[in-house]
Amino acid sequence: MKDAVLVPHEHKSLSLGRRRLLQLAGLATASTAVAGLAGCGTSTSTSEPADNTPLTIGYVPIACSAPIAIADALGLFEKHGVNVALKKFSGWADLWTAYATEQLDVAHMLSPMTVAIDAGVTNAARPTELSFTQNTNGQAITLASKHYGSVKSPEDFKGMVLGIPFEYSVHALLLRDYLAAHGVNPVSDLELRLLRPADMVAQLAVEGIDGFIGPEPFNERAIKSGSGKVWVQTKQLWDKHPCCSVAMAKEWKAEHSTAAQGVVRALEEAAAILSTPAQFDASAKTLAQEKYLNQPAELLDGPFSGVYQDWHGQTHTDLDRMSFGDPTDPAAIVWMATQIARWGLGGDTLTMDDSTIIAAAESVLVPGLEVKGKHLSINGMDFDPLAPTRGYDHMDSVIFR
Repeated sequence: MKDAVLVPHEHKSLSLGRRRLLQLAGLATASTAVAGLAGCGTSTSTSEPADNTPLTIGYVPIACSAPIAIADALGLFEKHGVNVALKKFSGWADLWTAYATEQLDVAHMLSPMTVAIDAGVTNAARPTELSFTQNTNGQAITLASKHYGSVKSPEDFKGMVLGIPFEYSVHALLLRDYLAAHGVNPVSDLELRLLRPADMVAQLAVEGIDGFIGPEPFNERAIKSGSGKVWVQTKQLWDKHPCCSVAMAKEWKAEHSTAAQGVVRALEEAAAILSTPAQFDASAKTLAQEKYLNQPAELLDGPFSGVYQDWHGQTHTDLDRMSFGDPTDPAAIVWMATQIARWGLGGDTLTMDDSTIIAAAESVLVPGLEVKGKHLSINGMDFDPLAPTRGYDHMDSVIFR
C-alpha cells in the first residue's frame, strides 16, 4: 500500500519522544560520567574482567561514529575491560579493505556493509556480525544552493550528479529507492558518484556535483558555507532508519567473547551519554577534537539538539533528528539486503529471492534476533520483511521499461 511520499515543502510536525524516554529510563551513568567531558581524562577503574589483547577499532570521522569516540574519550572501553585503540579512516573504501584483509576485527560500518561483506557479494568476504547499531536517522539530501527555486520535486534531479559515500550504504540505497518512487531511474537519469564524506562539501562548492546524500556534520557545513541547502532529512523518508553500526568478525568474537561484550557495553554507555540533552554541548566539543571528527563543535549542535533548517530556510526542532544506541531492527536489515539485490549490487550471491534475502539479513544479526513480520514504511511504500521482494519487481518494470 502506498502512502504519500514526503518532500521538503510538505514538512510535518515530528515526534519528540525518544530522548525523553531515554531520560525516563534512568540512565544515571550519563549524568555522572560526562562532567567536564570536553576536557576529561580517562577512567582507570575496571568493573569487568579484562581481555588485554590489543584491539584496534577502525572508524570514519562522521557524527555517526560518536559512540565510538565518546567511549574512547571517557575510558569506557577500559572500564569494561577492553584494550582498545582507534584508527581513523578518511573513507569507506579504505576501511572496507582493512577489514576484509583482517587488519581490523572490529569496525565502524555502514549497516549494509555488514550484509555485503558477510554474504561475499564482492571478492571481499568475511563472516561478520552487526553487533551494535550506533545511530538511527541523522542523514540528509543536500543540494547546491544554486538549485533553490528551480528544483520543485525529485523529478527535477534528472541530469544531476549526486554524491554518495559508498555503494553499500543506507544513503545510496535509500536515495535510489527515493528516486525510483518518484519515477526517476537512478541508473540512467542521473549520476551517483562515490565521494568520501569530507570531500562532499568541497565538490559542492566548486560545482563538481549538484548535491549529495550524506552524514553530519557535512550537511550542516554546506549550509554554513552557503554552498548547499538541505532538500530533505532522511528521517522524513524513513523514520528510525539505522545508518551506522559496529561490526565484528565472527571468528574474532568467538575467540574474544569477553572483549566483544565489553565493546558493546562501552558503546551502550556512550550512546546513553550522547542521548542526554544536558551533555550535548560537552559531547560536541569532545567530538570536535582533531583526533576524533576534527570539525567545529557548532556544526554538531544541530544534529544533537534536533534543530535543523529545511529547504526553504525555515528552522525546526526534532529531538529524534539523530538518535544513538537504538536496538538493531531486523526488518531494516532485510530491507537493506533487498535493495542490494534490487540494484544489482549482490552479484550472484544476493539475488531477488525472498529466502536468500532473509537468510543474508539473519546471518549478520546477533544471536537471539530474528526476522519477524514487522512492516516498515519507506519512501511511501509498505515493506514486509517476510516477503521482501513483493512490489519491487512490478514497480521497477513500470518505471524502467
